[in-house]
Amino acid sequence: MKPIKSMKCYISKELPPLHLLFTKEDDIIVVRCLDFSISSHGITIKEALESINSSLIDYIKYGLENSDIDSLFDPELKEYWDMYRELEIKQEKKSFKEHFKEVEKNVLNEGLIYA
Repeated sequence: MKPIKSMKCYISKELPPLHLLFTKEDDIIVVRCLDFSISSHGITIKEALESINSSLIDYIKYGLENSDIDSLFDPELKEYWDMYRELEIKQEKKSFKEHFKEVEKNVLNEGLIYA
């Protein structure tokens, strides 16, 4: 199993994001929703994402229809969360590096920006 991508997705603007981990296993892309311990697969990332989308919709509908919201949250094992976080850090580092030259100019000319 080789981790290849981490992604956040949203059910709605009001709810926190769901965390998706994509791994390559043999010749298949497996995607896991780490918040609900649901997984799906496809030949491509796009296929895997479409597949888990429909699984998540069915899972959430089932919980809502059966007034069983409490059982929806079922976090995945720690090893998958660790893979997710490692990929997320790599992606953020890559993004930072890509944008650093532009940011560097702003910092040198204008100073830091505080939120």
